[in-house]
Amino acid sequence: MNPPQPTPPSASPRIEMESPRKIRNRAACRRCQRRKIRCDGNEPSCGSCQKAGVACVNDGKQEVTRRYISNMENRIRWLEAIVKENCSHIDLRCKTQADASDDTRPGPTDDSFHYPVQTISNGSQQEEEPRLEEQLPSMSEQHTSNPPSGQQQAHEVGLVSLSSGGGARYIGPSSGYFFANRIFSSAGRCRRERGTTRSNAQSAYLSAELLNNLTLLPTRKESAMELSAKYFQTVHLTYPFLHEPSHRAIIDRVYASQEENPLDRFQVYLVLAIAALNLSRQCKVHLPVEGYYASAMRYAENVCTDGSMAALQCLLLLMVYALHNPSCNVNIWNLNYQCLASVIDLGLQRDVRASSSLQISVLEQEMRTRVFWVAYTFDRAICTMMGRPIGVRDEACEMRFPLDISDHNLVHPDAAQHLAESPSPMSHSIHLFKLAKMNSEIKYIMHSIQRGVPAYAYPPIKDIFSWQRDMVDSLQTWLFEIPQTRNCDDAMAQLCKAKYHETMILLLRPSPAIPDPTEEILDLCFHQAVDLLQEFGGMYRSGSLLYSRLLVHSVFLGALVLLYCIWKLPRTTATVRVDELISNLGVAQNILSSIGEYWAEATRARDCIDELSNVTMQRLLRNQSSATTVHTADANRRSSRSGPIQNAELVHIRHLQELYPSPNQDSSERLVNTNSDCLPLVPMQGDMAGTVEDQMNLFDDLLQGDFQGWSGMSDIDGLMWELFNTLPQ
Repeated sequence: MNPPQPTPPSASPRIEMESPRKIRNRAACRRCQRRKIRCDGNEPSCGSCQKAGVACVNDGKQEVTRRYISNMENRIRWLEAIVKENCSHIDLRCKTQADASDDTRPGPTDDSFHYPVQTISNGSQQEEEPRLEEQLPSMSEQHTSNPPSGQQQAHEVGLVSLSSGGGARYIGPSSGYFFANRIFSSAGRCRRERGTTRSNAQSAYLSAELLNNLTLLPTRKESAMELSAKYFQTVHLTYPFLHEPSHRAIIDRVYASQEENPLDRFQVYLVLAIAALNLSRQCKVHLPVEGYYASAMRYAENVCTDGSMAALQCLLLLMVYALHNPSCNVNIWNLNYQCLASVIDLGLQRDVRASSSLQISVLEQEMRTRVFWVAYTFDRAICTMMGRPIGVRDEACEMRFPLDISDHNLVHPDAAQHLAESPSPMSHSIHLFKLAKMNSEIKYIMHSIQRGVPAYAYPPIKDIFSWQRDMVDSLQTWLFEIPQTRNCDDAMAQLCKAKYHETMILLLRPSPAIPDPTEEILDLCFHQAVDLLQEFGGMYRSGSLLYSRLLVHSVFLGALVLLYCIWKLPRTTATVRVDELISNLGVAQNILSSIGEYWAEATRARDCIDELSNVTMQRLLRNQSSATTVHTADANRRSSRSGPIQNAELVHIRHLQELYPSPNQDSSERLVNTNSDCLPLVPMQGDMAGTVEDQMNLFDDLLQGDFQGWSGMSDIDGLMWELFNTLPQ
């Protein structure tokens, strides 16, 4: 008879814990043994240890060896490192039910130890969701349990936990974070667990070698020239910190020389990566974007240690890539200040021109000015998006704008004769630089958290409302002066108009300077948000919209401002058609969906807008139905006069109510109410207009938690984590 085979040591603990006889308490836990009390043997914690809030450690035959636990912990850390590197959309902060219910126990000392997110069926997910919603991070509970007052909603500032296991990060008022957080926390007092789409889950099977494989330069120099030309036809028009003829000369040197110049190769590779990134998204073709980027990053150390103008241009290229491809995990905040440090070190903030004592070419003079303004624009855009103080103040700079001269004409010494050729490819860039300067003034005055100006600072604005009106006039003048070209389908002119609407929203929405704007100002802000989404929609349909972090932030905040004004202003609500509102919000959702193909957080932003839009439409249709009931006689008289037109309107309303059904209304009730409805949200006349002020606005309903159908998508912390806090390379 063969002797029994020994059980492998690594499997013995598992066999013991999974044994059907585990219910019998063969050995009490160590704490119950020391206290000489009865141990019920429950897993993973006995009742006594669970009540005391201490760790429950098994002993005796059920003891799990320290080596086994240590091996498991190390393996989990290794697996989490792989997940963080290749599957950034997976939130490792989420907990399983077993882990979340035992939060009182002291966990492992290593902050990186988490339980992986379990994949469950749809049915079980619906059953477990209420329990998961009760176990939320404390930061969200602080926001929702103590909502700020109306005077504080626009300028509340603080520290927000934006990264897994990391410390809190500062997010200020101009970012719109607390504006958005109040909307979400008021609409839903809970937060749903982030799900994983099938496409994102499939990306987990891609190895790091495939994602980060180095790519050599194209074999043919002409191919590199052709791909680089795409960069200068798109990104360069907005951020002209490179000189196209000089870059072509660098490509010639790289292909001709056997020796490697780190700055030259970094610039060539990263220009190819940026051009390939935008081209692959527009044309839906596969280009080696990550390979070019990985090849460029081989020379990153040389770029960071070199203090030349060429090194600063390489840093700005890295900034462009990081803004357009968030998955590269470059910390744009730190990179922004590294660029500003180089600007100051090189003296680019000063107006240096050729003189008898300083010999400098027109090309060098203009490139110094261009590089300064691009770094200045990046700083204002990033600091506004994150709500943080700007890096270099305006009074420390000599604000000379570049000459309106094309790249090719800069190489001629008599460049002044080309000034008459305006508009040039630089015209829109210069115009955007002027807007960045106005954006800086708005951020100084409207979004400073310290309202008391020190004695050594500039004189304070005595009449903030007068200043706001003057700034509106200045922005409108800027809009009328946008350079016009012969090409009626000019993408840069569209971009300038979109930037105008962005800046107007920054000026008009609630801020620390004006926390409670008037209805007239909010109505103007509403129309600016509508125009912004429509402008982005036109660029999206024409294929000229470049995806970036700034675009996601602008579209998301624009849609929130639109919804906020709909909730807050009854008269504005009464003048808007539901189908037009659906169309505008649909533009935002379409853009975010398209960006979500490359960045999962854009999809989450789209889901937030989609759910808020649905509950808004339900309330609008329900309010409109109740308002028309009071005036049934007037509606009938209009119906008798309009005949087929009114019937068509009723069919349209019936279709809208089928799309956005009220959760407390069955189909028969919706059909009855539809027969008495008139045109949705058209300007009211006569007695109906007088009832608008008597109605409680939707925002009051929202604050009272009366937005039925809202399931609580208030994960604005998670969105800001991806928007602002990607880890440095």
